[in-house]
Amino acid sequence: MNRHAYLTGPVVFVAGLLALLATWLVMEPAALHHAFDQDGYSPFELATIPFYAVLIPLVWWKCPFTGSRTRRTILCLAVSCVAFMAVVKEMDLHVMAMHNLYPDVVKADGSVYGLVKPDGQPLTGTPFKMRFLTNGGAPLGAKAIAIAYFSLFFGVFGVTLAYFAKDLIVGFFRKVPPAWSMCCFGTAGVMVQLCDRMPAWIRHIRHLPKPKGNEIDSISSLFTALEEGGEMLIAIFAILAILQAHALFNRPSAQAT
Repeated sequence: MNRHAYLTGPVVFVAGLLALLATWLVMEPAALHHAFDQDGYSPFELATIPFYAVLIPLVWWKCPFTGSRTRRTILCLAVSCVAFMAVVKEMDLHVMAMHNLYPDVVKADGSVYGLVKPDGQPLTGTPFKMRFLTNGGAPLGAKAIAIAYFSLFFGVFGVTLAYFAKDLIVGFFRKVPPAWSMCCFGTAGVMVQLCDRMPAWIRHIRHLPKPKGNEIDSISSLFTALEEGGEMLIAIFAILAILQAHALFNRPSAQAT
């Protein structure tokens, strides 16, 4: 593998950001929002789904892991589980399931209704919040679905990440390409979370009211592009890391050792 291959991840990251910024500059805010964010069914969101879905067959075909067959199988299963749950999240299937199974407490848009907090105020938000899990009036089955969602998605991902934490840190300083791609993966994930909350933070700091109706301003559309684009970048970096690790660990010299 080329000695500069570790730069592939950063180059892709910068290219992705530039493409998103260029898109933001040439599109009207409302049009960009419509193309990037429609509760999981915008053109861009739908285009993101295959990037996550392809991870499942790819991780088995181009296994990026070493060690015994059992170890490789367990790790491939973990990646497949997280990728599947990412597809579920992108398509809001967990919200759809919760609404269909418990329509008396969860609306079609995923918001909770008909429950109250200990202070007597109505419970708001989605069922995938701690305040829903600790609410005495919430159905046990709905709580079980929420816990399963967090466990299969964030739990499996967290355990897998912790398992490879030392390898990622060492690999970063040794300029190992998959480690750098996974660092870009994490950076894109942080960007998504920040961009998701940034419009509300800016309004709070500047003491601005929430936009009326479907009003979309330029700043909100920028963070929408970066958030949704970042979700696609996450999948792209996962694909890149798998391919790089497979190429690295399946070289003749690596197999000989």
